[in-house]
Amino acid sequence: MVRNIAALMLIVLIAVPAHAQFAVIDNANLAQAILIVQRTQRHLEELRAQYLTIQRMARALGNMDRYRTPSIALTGHNPGQWLYGTPWIAGLNGGDPMGTAYWATALPLERPGPASRLTGAARRAFERQYGNVEIADTVAIMGGHQVGITRTYADQLQRAVQALETDVLNPAASYHEMTAVLDKIAAGELLGRRQDMTANQLLSHTLEQLLARSKRLRDNEAAAVNMQLVTWRDGDVANQAFRNGMGDALRTWRQP
Repeated sequence: MVRNIAALMLIVLIAVPAHAQFAVIDNANLAQAILIVQRTQRHLEELRAQYLTIQRMARALGNMDRYRTPSIALTGHNPGQWLYGTPWIAGLNGGDPMGTAYWATALPLERPGPASRLTGAARRAFERQYGNVEIADTVAIMGGHQVGITRTYADQLQRAVQALETDVLNPAASYHEMTAVLDKIAAGELLGRRQDMTANQLLSHTLEQLLARSKRLRDNEAAAVNMQLVTWRDGDVANQAFRNGMGDALRTWRQP
């Protein structure tokens, strides 16, 4: 009997599940879990900050029309206002690549004839003075042509700038997406480089004008200095010859 009761209790204990267990804590796993939670929390805060930044960047400034700036057209000459300078004035408006309009208003330079009767030094001096006029002509022709085509080119640049301004100030959301903004930045840089290139071309022709003028002034100054040096070197001999000639003329002169 006792044996049967003991067997029955053993069966009951085995059949009934235990409701209380002893907790086992692994310190290494717990520390790793805490680190994972901390990293997850920081990542969530970074994502929230990025989201708020994107929201601030997506906010429009409101009415962008207050930034719209009217364009200033490049003023051209009025050829009909003048009587004799009309051809080149028209060339300054639209270009004159061959210098036809320039020669229609400039005083022609005669071609030099044979210079065999001149000494070597005199011939070289003449050639350099003649070259100054030729240099001034070619610089004036190219400078006038560049100004003329720049006026035409400036209209195209102005239209491109106005189109870019319209896209920048457009309130539609599609014009302010990241790719669209990058495209507008690239377009603005390209237009800026085109304007810089045009300005550099005009500056180069301005420099040519200054160089040609400087050479002409230098040659004039050199001619004046050379004349003074010759006067100092040969003045006494020339004066003596002049006095001797005048004395001989007076001695040999007779009343007609």
